Amino acid sequence: MLDRTLYIDRTGAFALDRLSCLRNEYAKNECEECLTHCSENAFVFEQGKLRLSAVCTQCGACMGACPTKALSLYGFSIEKVFESIVKEGNVTLSCQGEMPCLGALSVDEWCALLLEGKSFSCTLLECASCQHNHAGVVEQSIRKRIEEANAFVAALHKNERITIVTHKPQEPSRRAFFKRLVTPAITTTSHFSEAPLTHLKRALKKTVSQSVTVENFSFLYPKAILQSCDNCKECVQFCPTHALSYNTQQSDILFQVGKCIGCGICESICHKEAIQTIEKEVDVIDFAYDRAQVLLSHDLQVCHTCKCAFSYKGGEKICERCACFEKEHSEMFLLASQSH
Repeated sequence: MLDRTLYIDRTGAFALDRLSCLRNEYAKNECEECLTHCSENAFVFEQGKLRLSAVCTQCGACMGACPTKALSLYGFSIEKVFESIVKEGNVTLSCQGEMPCLGALSVDEWCALLLEGKSFSCTLLECASCQHNHAGVVEQSIRKRIEEANAFVAALHKNERITIVTHKPQEPSRRAFFKRLVTPAITTTSHFSEAPLTHLKRALKKTVSQSVTVENFSFLYPKAILQSCDNCKECVQFCPTHALSYNTQQSDILFQVGKCIGCGICESICHKEAIQTIEKEVDVIDFAYDRAQVLLSHDLQVCHTCKCAFSYKGGEKICERCACFEKEHSEMFLLASQSH
């Protein structure tokens, strides 16, 4: 059995689960989100694989950008943030106290906090002097995510909002958070990435009881497959989250928008360029419960040459591979027939 702990890089409390990283597991991916949000150049490539180096400062600014949740900070979880928002009044989140950089929260996690909790505020005043906010990249990302979270919750006809305050809140003690950073447990605790979008889907199940359609949010990637698809199965085989699948007859290609993280691997690997991300309304109930839709149905027929099933498009019942072979070697078949 694979020992996954051997594939976790740690620097103090911060961890990279290399088996969950798209760049490490899929050649058809060029994700650089963690590199873009790291001011310390803590992520490096060794023999083509992404690794975490010792220069990492454990700020957590890159966590919210990772599409597969391969990054984690020991002692920090969205559940603890949620508990704070629910139990306390007039909560203002900042990178002080028990919170790491607010960049640790992704768009879908900001959405989940609003849906499961209540309106709250946050301050980004510390960003101006923060060494991790190189060229304003981190602050811009946080603002954009909060704005999108507000828009998503509004699209669900709910009133909760996140407000960015301009005054400096009373600074709480950072002792509790730093105590967790140095606890001996982090040297032995294993981290395995949770499924992306988990918290948002859980929150939607609790708070949305009927179909509501939304469109054009960064964590929604509706797909379509053109008729040119030849049913090669590579998009299904290489999908890292199993958002693409087949029915039992392998004639229908199914898609679960709630599992898609927009990595683009299916589109890159398709030699027919048949699969595409499209602009389309998504039912949040379908999203939350991972309901599958049929993207394309194939008429499977048996090729009279190789006797294998293929996607029949009409005409002679011969698969594309055999048809191409016969065309490329037509002269050989002609000579063979003339010899008799």
